[in-house]
Amino acid sequence: MTEEEDRHNMEKREEEVPAMENANTKGRTSNRNNNDESFKKLVNAAVVIVLVALIFIALIPFFFSMQEAIFALFNLRYQALMQAVFSLMVVVMGVYMIKMFLAK
Repeated sequence: MTEEEDRHNMEKREEEVPAMENANTKGRTSNRNNNDESFKKLVNAAVVIVLVALIFIALIPFFFSMQEAIFALFNLRYQALMQAVFSLMVVVMGVYMIKMFLAK
C-alpha cells in the first residue's frame, strides 16, 4: 500500500507543477502587457505635450499677424474693439483646448 500511495502522491505533484507554471507564465505575460500599455500611454502623453507646445509657439506669430491685419482692415475707432474681440476668442479657444486635454 505504501508504494501505491507514493505513486499516487507523485502523480498528483506532477499534475500540479504544469498548472503552477501556467500561472507564472500568465503573470509574466500580464505584467509585460501592462508595461507595454503604460509605455504607450507615456508616449501618447509626450506626443500631446509636444503638439500643444508647437500649437502655442505657432499661435504667438499668428496673434501678432492678426493684430496687424486688424490695424490694416478696420477704421481707427473700431481697432480697439476688434483687438478685444480677437483676444477674447484666443482666450476662449485656449481654455477650451486645455479643458479638452485635461478631460482625457
